Amino acid sequence: MLAVSTAELWQKCHGEDEKVIKALFSFGRKLKPCIIFVDEADAMLGARKAGEKRHLRAMLNQFLMCWDGLASDPDSPFVLLATNRPFDLDPAVLRRAPVHIEIGLPDLLARRGILGLLLRAEQREPDLTIDYLARLTDKYTGSDLKNLCVTAATLAVDEQTEDTYVRTLTRAHFDQAMKKVRPVALSAVNKNELNNFGRRGGAQGGGSYGIHDEE
Repeated sequence: MLAVSTAELWQKCHGEDEKVIKALFSFGRKLKPCIIFVDEADAMLGARKAGEKRHLRAMLNQFLMCWDGLASDPDSPFVLLATNRPFDLDPAVLRRAPVHIEIGLPDLLARRGILGLLLRAEQREPDLTIDYLARLTDKYTGSDLKNLCVTAATLAVDEQTEDTYVRTLTRAHFDQAMKKVRPVALSAVNKNELNNFGRRGGAQGGGSYGIHDEE
């Protein structure tokens, strides 16, 4: 898998962005089978607007051209996009993405899995169980959970003395961390936009739209 973001593809020199995108698809073919995963896709593949910066439109056009070339190539990589704002994607992008899947907030089981991965190498007090934390973090996204664990670990480090070599996480650390890291709430406007996008079958793309229900 080649995981990239707009920030990683962004180049200072004019015309270099397109070269990087060409190289990305070319490298993907050489790694066959390969997935090209673009995170925060709306930042680079957003709808074209009058008066926008030329290099942004050039990046989008180059990406679309490379994407079009995949249909006739048996060694072509699979393109996977992730975005919190699918309604901001350019219609041409939506047409090339046949399936649109909404993934809701992680349920209890998913939070257990995420927290288990995040804390697998951490020493914890016996009463600080993964199940306890999972039940405590309803409405937290995967990113929220990561920020929460990092904040709790930082608090534990701050309490370490010079003769302590291993940090131990406690419920108190997470109680303090939860005061600093709140779940990112989806605004009412964004909820309506997502619902409208889903009802339209993924907008102009016309692709199928799957829903993963929340707990």
